[in-house]
Amino acid sequence: MAGSREIALEQALVAVIAAAETSDVDVHALLGKASAFILDSGSRFQIAGHPYGTKACQEISDAHATVLANKDD
Repeated sequence: MAGSREIALEQALVAVIAAAETSDVDVHALLGKASAFILDSGSRFQIAGHPYGTKACQEISDAHATVLANKDD
């Protein structure tokens, strides 16, 4: 069961991606760059190693899928 912090972080991630999707932002490039920051061991933005990096990238993908599933056409 997810804790309140985990739920809040998931909601925040979905909201940020939704804001990008509804703005003049290249979301594909943004999410790719975010994943690169997570997986690059030399990145100053990597704060957790394996397996958390892989899981974090999956969370980004899942949040993006949630946004796309709820997007108005």
